[in-house]
Amino acid sequence: MVFTTLLICNAQNDNSKTLYGYEKNQVSNAYGLLETVHSNAMNRELPVLVFLPDSYKKTTEASPVVYLLHGSGGQPLDDPLLEKDLRKANNSGVRIQEAANFYSVIIVAPLVGNTYYLDAPQKPEIRFATYVGEELPAYIDSKYNTITSREGRFLAGFSMGGYGAVSLLCRYPDNFSVALSRSGVMNLATGIEDLDWDDPTENINIMLGDYWTSKKNWHQNSCFSLINHIRDRDDIAVVIEVGVDDFLYKTNKQFKERMDELGIPNIYSEYQGGHYWNANALNSLLAQLQFFQKTIK
Repeated sequence: MVFTTLLICNAQNDNSKTLYGYEKNQVSNAYGLLETVHSNAMNRELPVLVFLPDSYKKTTEASPVVYLLHGSGGQPLDDPLLEKDLRKANNSGVRIQEAANFYSVIIVAPLVGNTYYLDAPQKPEIRFATYVGEELPAYIDSKYNTITSREGRFLAGFSMGGYGAVSLLCRYPDNFSVALSRSGVMNLATGIEDLDWDDPTENINIMLGDYWTSKKNWHQNSCFSLINHIRDRDDIAVVIEVGVDDFLYKTNKQFKERMDELGIPNIYSEYQGGHYWNANALNSLLAQLQFFQKTIK
């Protein structure tokens, strides 16, 4: 699996023993199923990791699905962190398969590179919001025994993935019911407006345009604007977790206050530390599911 600036390499021939640089049987046996999913919106194949809980084969009941969205720079799912954090038996990193087993949920992790899960106004060929928000759930529902209503679909993510979770809930409230965000990028312009970074976010200017000449794109695609799409809905919920030393602490706290102003159901929690992802972070996010869905056991 090789990421360039925005593009993911094509899958090798189905007859090959490898897929995205990994041995097929090693991937499946190690931590789940590595699949390729076709996007009609982008006319390309994209890699997806699927983690089936142990309970999946033991029941005829449909399973809820958590769409787990990775952060920029590959965290926590692509190379080399996939190799580092998920394969080593003695590693204390993220245990996605164990989380799927414990919470009895299917966990689906699309690997999209540093795309921010956006339909890019500057690049019409880049439509990752459409892919993750519409096409991927349709594929998963067609292949696995899932709860096919929005009540059985949840979004979760870290950093860029936290933005993806909240933004996709706002864009597709009829497809998902809850967004779980850890250290999410609630304002895409945080780097410029709050942190005085010259280059605020890797690759995002390619999709949205230069900040100084395309502020409308940046504003319309930030969570502070997108949240207005669901301001009248009481059948959704947002969970925000952020560290008190996180460089995104300020914007996450402001976003919680904005949700309160709009009357959007939410849970907000702060923890000691900064911008990091580990097994405890994943478990903390998924533990919130018990408050929202009776199907989560």
